[in-house]
Amino acid sequence: MVIKNSFLTALLFISIVNYAFSHTYDEWIALSFDYMDSDSLAQAENCLKEAMRLEPANPRNGLLFQNLGTLQRRQGKLQDAETSYSCAIAMLADIPNIRVNRAQLYAEMERYNDAIDDYSILLEKEPQNESWLYERALCRLMGGDTLGARLDLESIDTFNPHSAKSRLGMAVVYKAQGEYAMAADLYDALIQANPSSWSLLRDRAEVYYLSNRMGAALEDINESIKRNPQDPMSYVLRAQIRYAKGDKEYARRDLNTAIEKGLPQQIALQLVEKIK
Repeated sequence: MVIKNSFLTALLFISIVNYAFSHTYDEWIALSFDYMDSDSLAQAENCLKEAMRLEPANPRNGLLFQNLGTLQRRQGKLQDAETSYSCAIAMLADIPNIRVNRAQLYAEMERYNDAIDDYSILLEKEPQNESWLYERALCRLMGGDTLGARLDLESIDTFNPHSAKSRLGMAVVYKAQGEYAMAADLYDALIQANPSSWSLLRDRAEVYYLSNRMGAALEDINESIKRNPQDPMSYVLRAQIRYAKGDKEYARRDLNTAIEKGLPQQIALQLVEKIK
């Protein structure tokens, strides 16, 4: 019996080894795309790693590192994704999309200074790239640099005075600075230009909530939820509005709905503690 089990184990090992060496570089890459199509991200990640192990000097590995970083980011492996993106940048420094991916990853990790550094490098070559200026402005705002954020957004206005991104960014800046009337005015204009947007209604509802205009806030957030009932943060905001109006029971119901829609547990616990 021991001999039989050892024999089966040896056969299994040989089969695994043969499988690992049965694919070429291009076949591993093709297999990774098959796994991506079926949303099997871990398997797709392993295929890219096998391809690069097979041909570590292949110049196409820069692009594979970029794809690897994106797969790892989608799986929540943020540190691994940073390493992969950095390897891709080292090999393909002239491809801006890779650095954009890393900047967005840094923002997701709340490493705003690192994100700003990447956007600044990108903007040295394309100083009028509206998306990069807008994203750098948001990173500066999240890092507490409202002046720097305003400068980036005002820079957009110099070459695109009708920019929706600039107006949206300035609305966020005004909200952060407590200039709620000015923020509301900008959201009014944005909603008029984009009347089907649920997220703009949610954002204006937050401004109304912060400026103690609870009736207007509730009207906006109700319409926002009607248009997109899957956004957990909309229910969080409605819970806060209802709590401020004294409707504690409805506020608790909204928080429970937010949790059902995917609100992170840590945030939920903090809010439940406030609304008791």
